[in-house]
Parts: sequence; structure tokens; C-alpha cells
Amino acid sequence: MKKELAHEYITLIPNLFGSFSELNKNATELSHMQNHVIEYLFMNKRAFNLKEISTGLDIAKQQLTNVVSALEVQGYLVKKPDPKDKRAVLIALTPKGKEVQEKKWAEIYNRFSQNLTKLNEEEQRDLQFALHKVNVLLTKMEG
Repeated sequence: MKKELAHEYITLIPNLFGSFSELNKNATELSHMQNHVIEYLFMNKRAFNLKEISTGLDIAKQQLTNVVSALEVQGYLVKKPDPKDKRAVLIALTPKGKEVQEKKWAEIYNRFSQNLTKLNEEEQRDLQFALHKVNVLLTKMEG
């Protein structure tokens, strides 16, 4: 049983990744790394210092510094003092940074909705149930 489960899980990863990559293709004008940073801030809904972003995304701080600087110049991010630590700087999304993520996710949703038209109603229900069940069970395994 474990071998079959492991096989299905490992098969799911490239299928899911490939599907999402297609939905995400050209959904934003940002580079892959820039999108990661903006998305991390967007999904967590708060400002972070450079070390927290580096740890959260598993990106070297040196590499991240250049990405953050470019995003700041382009108006997607803003640096502000950390009220808890006057020496530290927090990095936050600007309205432009939030807008680019909202547009990207709207585009992904539209593409996904279009792909769903390839399935009949019963297949759509099956997919919804299967995805829900996978999410519940994987969350349970993590806990």
C-alpha cells in the first residue's frame, strides 16, 4: 500500500506543477524570482525583514538584496523602519505590488475556469472532491 501511495504522490507533483506552470505562464511581467518575493509578501499579508524573506523562500540574502532593490525601484516594494528594532528595515508591498498579484491570480483563475470547460459536470465534481480530499489528508499528515 505504501509503495502505491508513494507512486501516486510522486506522480501528482509533476502533474500539478505542470498544470500550474501553464496557468501561471505570462500571468505577470515580473521575473520568476521577483514574483516569488512579491507573492510571499502578498500571501503572508504583512511586512518582513530581509532575513525573514530569505529564510521563508530559502534564497541567499545576497541574491535577495538585488531582487528587492529592483522591485523597490520599480515601485512594487517599499522599505520602512521596523518599529520593534530601529536598526532593522521591513519590506512591504506597495499598492502596485498588491495590484500585480491580484491581477496575476485573477488571470490564473480565468485560465483554470477555462480549462474546467474541458470536463463535464460529473468530472468537475470528481475533481473538486479529489482535490479537497488530497488537501485534507496532506494537512493531516503534516500535523
